[in-house]
Amino acid sequence: MGDAGRYVLGVAGLAVYRTWLVADPARAAARMRDLERLVAAAPSMPVDAPAFDVVEGYGRWAASYDASPNPLIDVEQPIVHAMIDAVPRGVALDAACGTGRHTRQLATCGHRIVGVDASAAMLELARRAVPGAELRIGDLGSLPADSASVDLVVCALALSHCADLGPPIRELGRIVRPGGRVIVSDFHPVMIALVGSAFFVAADGSSGHVRSFCHWHGEYLAAFAAAGLDVVRCLEPLVREEDLPALSGGFLHLAPDAFRDALVGLPLGIVWELVRRPAG
Repeated sequence: MGDAGRYVLGVAGLAVYRTWLVADPARAAARMRDLERLVAAAPSMPVDAPAFDVVEGYGRWAASYDASPNPLIDVEQPIVHAMIDAVPRGVALDAACGTGRHTRQLATCGHRIVGVDASAAMLELARRAVPGAELRIGDLGSLPADSASVDLVVCALALSHCADLGPPIRELGRIVRPGGRVIVSDFHPVMIALVGSAFFVAADGSSGHVRSFCHWHGEYLAAFAAAGLDVVRCLEPLVREEDLPALSGGFLHLAPDAFRDALVGLPLGIVWELVRRPAG
């Protein structure tokens, strides 16, 4: 059991931290008053949000996943789709394909597609969305695909659920052909460090979060190098003003300026574009 009141207090504290030295004194003082007001009259808002592993968590989340507001998807998806659009058609594998939002784009671009996910519930939704795709149950640490068998791999919003980046990134490097592309997106480590996990509200109104782990850039870079993947570019879309209603969890009205000063401008997502190093 958690308390959403603590979340609001934490955001107000972050706003104080981000403004105390670099903002004009009046703005910094206003954020301090927000914090003092909330500490004095913080509402108790219990939230029952247990932690789940990937299979159970996404099984519970599947029915509401595409209908739920998700600022991370809003900023991540256009970047990933632009990267997909730039790759010549071939064989593509969508690792942790979920409900098939990137699988659909791969199909639109004419790729022959394999989708893999650990959640049968998510795969069933992907099957309805992209009936022509070959969809398989599988784990990121042991992908059901032959070595050097695909031209493009997409792995979206999934690696932060892995305690160790090494095995899944080795698998991404194993299945892509030399010269092939790998696109990886995820929740930014700064946001994981601040927020901690992937919170969801299921279709039945229950809530929970899928257990997540913070991996900094250095961990990614080491895992990419070990897997024979070279970085082409790394993009880090930021929290925007329009993301605040969803990121605030419905509590924006309690301290709108504090939410703005705490969150706007922080990196929300991270997208890596990689190429498989030639053999030898």
